[in-house]
Amino acid sequence: MHIFFEITYIYNMQPILILVLTGFLFLFGGRSQHITVNQKKWKLVFTEDFNGSRVNENEWSMYNSPGHDGNGLRRPSAFSVANGMLTVKAEMSDGVLISGGMAHRRNYRYGKFEFRVRAEKDPAEATSAVVLTWPESEKWPEDGENDIYETGTAADRKPFHTFIHYDQTNKQYHFQHQADASEWHIIAMEWGKEALHIYRDGILVHTLTDQQAIPQVAHHLCIQLDAFQKKMSGEVKMYVDWVKIYQLRQEE
Repeated sequence: MHIFFEITYIYNMQPILILVLTGFLFLFGGRSQHITVNQKKWKLVFTEDFNGSRVNENEWSMYNSPGHDGNGLRRPSAFSVANGMLTVKAEMSDGVLISGGMAHRRNYRYGKFEFRVRAEKDPAEATSAVVLTWPESEKWPEDGENDIYETGTAADRKPFHTFIHYDQTNKQYHFQHQADASEWHIIAMEWGKEALHIYRDGILVHTLTDQQAIPQVAHHLCIQLDAFQKKMSGEVKMYVDWVKIYQLRQEE
């Protein structure tokens, strides 16, 4: 957060101190904040505000499968929607760790993927919150995996990470975000043929130009709260306020 102080005079009165807070609402959890997008460059093709009372299954497919790396189970029951917010919960149920993941039903080759997200701290270090793109082909790792936002299992959720997986041998690029994932952040990935750009709260923080690492096939967005242990204590929640997907206008 950047804080600026300005002294201004109103007519002939005493000077008044005006406090301008850039990013104030990010820090204190103000909802539905957005980053201005270049409308001449990007066309909004999908938006999800989670304004209903349940996940829109016409747009999202919730997993009903074993958990990450065989840890527990992924179930639709882990998801809830209320007050314009998607919540994914991980907790024990009948001795089994239940968590959740869901995939967007639309696939895109290139584009801008943007979302507002945070994850609760996890004293048990049992979960990792992830928002990623996954190949339509299901050919992994050769067709790539872009882990745009990944908390890892650190209890305090800081720092968090971006991982780009590629090649048949699962090579990776890793970028570390020196920020707290338990606080709200707007994260974006601009994915083009020649470069990947990662933004955090409107600021460009990472650029990848290795052509071998940049996927050239269609992907879809996924939201997951992954289990890294068989058991956990308490519960942990991941929250997503909104999702936006854009396409370059010259690619229409």
